Amino acid sequence: MTMVEGELRAALRAEAAKHRPDREAMLDRITRTAVRSRRGKEPSPRLRMTGAAVAVAAVLGGGGFAQWALAGGGDPAPVPTPVVTVDPSPSGRPTPEKAAPSGTPGASASRTPKNRQSSRPPTSESPAAGNSSAPADPAVQGPLWSDGSVVPGGDTQAGSVVTVKTTERVDALEVTIRLARTDGLVSRGGSQQVPGASVTSTVVEEADAIVFRFVLSSADHLEPGTYTFAARYTHAAGGRDANGDSYRATAAGVTVSGDFG
Repeated sequence: MTMVEGELRAALRAEAAKHRPDREAMLDRITRTAVRSRRGKEPSPRLRMTGAAVAVAAVLGGGGFAQWALAGGGDPAPVPTPVVTVDPSPSGRPTPEKAAPSGTPGASASRTPKNRQSSRPPTSESPAAGNSSAPADPAVQGPLWSDGSVVPGGDTQAGSVVTVKTTERVDALEVTIRLARTDGLVSRGGSQQVPGASVTSTVVEEADAIVFRFVLSSADHLEPGTYTFAARYTHAAGGRDANGDSYRATAAGVTVSGDFG
């Protein structure tokens, strides 16, 4: 059967339109060829991707070459250039990006941490020391400090001693020691340690107490320092209860007082 040129071109176009290349078979054949050329070695990821690119180019370009042949010459039709992305990872497979965990640095560049406010309720300030409602110590007033103590002197003797400290010069001072009446209580007189000054001491017997009084001479004064005044006495054998005793000292316009407990 003889076909003219026009009929031949029409037949070629019909066959080209019906042609559907088997892409999977072509890729598999190209891969096997590459494996044999590598002497049995595992083809690298880049080789596999290159082979796939060639196969795609062949499949996509086949139609172009067929149409050029049917057109009867001239410049060949342009062949689409496949774009292949090769992942440099060892597995040859694309590695999806891992989302940064929530709350970690880099999770969101546009996220700005908010300023946190403490949920702790505000606490009130401590009251100033000067606002304390504690009562003042009667043994300490102004420039005067005082203390009372009992000094045993044997089985039946003792002395009740008052210590007075002053931080200022004192021009007048009076100290009184009051001893409550107890069994066998008898006065043995008073004594004092007041260097550089004259002090007059007296003892007064009362119905319920013995009172010892010490008065600084009006011609003398006391410099800042520590001074002692003692009421000496005897008592019944076995000791004496001093809970009922007391003292008082007045100087520099203030008075201090206490007991011998």
